[in-house]
Amino acid sequence: MSFILATRKIIKDEGAGALWAGLGPTICGYLLEGAMKFGVYEVLKPTALTLLQSLSAATSLPFLKNQVIAFVICGIVAGTAASFVLAPMEALRIRLVSEPSFAPKGMIQGARRMVKREGVLSLWRGIKPQIYKQVPYTVTKNVSFDYLTRMAYSVAIAGGVGVNAGTKTTIPLLAAAVTSILACISSQPGDMLLSLVSAHQGEVRSTHDFAKDILKSDKGIRGFFVGLNCRMYHMGITVTLQLVLYDFLKRLCGGVATGM
Repeated sequence: MSFILATRKIIKDEGAGALWAGLGPTICGYLLEGAMKFGVYEVLKPTALTLLQSLSAATSLPFLKNQVIAFVICGIVAGTAASFVLAPMEALRIRLVSEPSFAPKGMIQGARRMVKREGVLSLWRGIKPQIYKQVPYTVTKNVSFDYLTRMAYSVAIAGGVGVNAGTKTTIPLLAAAVTSILACISSQPGDMLLSLVSAHQGEVRSTHDFAKDILKSDKGIRGFFVGLNCRMYHMGITVTLQLVLYDFLKRLCGGVATGM
């Protein structure tokens, strides 16, 4: 079913309000996740670069002295940290969307019912697939944006294009748009597993079990990418705006533009 048809069916069967199901946990979760992800990533950059330089000198392995490797390490740590912050909100969001009658009064009621019926740890039940989703997402998103903006600025400068306000708007915007596509693709399998684990409450099944079910289905590995088109709409806009805002706020606070 296409994105348009799915939207029409939801509105017809459940009303337009159903499109906003899970909005509360989405806002709260991604505010915390974004602060953790970008904060840890930026703070770790100098430390990771210094450690790799020291390791390169100690082992006589020059390839370790690489900025991309340092950024990937920072992305892995930041993505893991963000997963633990985001997991409870994602578990609650998916429950509210998959079971509209579970908590008709919203996220507070939903959180209370989950804790009362399934225990506090139920909020982190999807932590493994959350990490499978969040780490590739964070690494791809942060590192790609860093690399693409750096490459674009280098090409612009080499071509005699001055780095001005217009350049600092256009380059981050284009780099963010490309990054949103890459981040969506890399994190889609983890997102699929997270949705299955969180939606099937009460089932004693591991993330590995759900992954095997997908692989054994008639879709095979393509089953991990079901819903990718719909998610592209969501993430394409969200990630692009998020990265552009991230770059703008960095410059506003006196930092250099991403990639410079």
